Amino acid sequence: MSLSAALPKISTNVRFAASSLLFPELAEAWAERLFLTPPRAKDAVTSAFDLIDARSSFIQHKGRAIATWRWGSRDAPAVLLAHGWGGHAAQMRAFVFPLLCAGYRVIAFDQPAHGVSEGKLSGLPDFADVLAEVAWHHGEVAAVIGHSMGAAGATLALARGLRVARAVLIGSSLDVVSYARKFAQWHWLSERVRSAMQEAVEERFGVRWSELDAAKLAPRLSVPALVIHDREDRMVPWRHGANLARLWPGARLLSTRGLGHRRILQDARVTQAVAHFISGESAVASVAAPALPTPSPLY
Repeated sequence: MSLSAALPKISTNVRFAASSLLFPELAEAWAERLFLTPPRAKDAVTSAFDLIDARSSFIQHKGRAIATWRWGSRDAPAVLLAHGWGGHAAQMRAFVFPLLCAGYRVIAFDQPAHGVSEGKLSGLPDFADVLAEVAWHHGEVAAVIGHSMGAAGATLALARGLRVARAVLIGSSLDVVSYARKFAQWHWLSERVRSAMQEAVEERFGVRWSELDAAKLAPRLSVPALVIHDREDRMVPWRHGANLARLWPGARLLSTRGLGHRRILQDARVTQAVAHFISGESAVASVAAPALPTPSPLY
């Protein structure tokens, strides 16, 4: 990073550090807002043209217009594509053709405050709620493919009752708490400010962070799942995906190398493997953790 690019971040961190000491309430409000403000992808609007061959529409969620795109016949079972934090629907485009060839209808959408959807703030509970709303609106959803926070949102939606036959989770993190602690380190936030920020976010969404922990949600899920993670992912370490697959009963883990956190979405081998898993043509990978008989025998 160049000095000129680093200066704005340093300046922001200095303001946070100073306000944490002098005006802690103001720092807490700033921290919450920054935590819930996704970075705007530079190509978010122009990338919408990559979806020009789809049927576009909007649905409403809590007063915000959510942009959606659909490919394929209305009568075909649907697969939802859920992008990650700071992403947009076009980033999931590479999955469309393999899924259409497998006989599915494909639905992509921009989360609130992402892409061309409305909103300024968003968070993991939003990601789960909007995914469930899109699924209800379009109906007959057979599977969901989530990337990064989109995968975490899919996990939460499934734990809350979303019904699908298969789930694919790519580059997913295990818990929001570890991300929040990294966020606090990046912005020089004191533990007091971070804790207050957490309480504010919990109050805003009406949910405890402990209820968002994928490590606690995964063992309760029975949906066949494929977890895909790159060993050189610098944003979400590979161990997060490996642990998620181990905790999810019967989940399969597909590890890649050299694709990182975002290029993995464009890899033809990955998109084809996902289509094969969703259609049931291939199990793709070995079960991540051997399932115990139910009930398990006494030893």
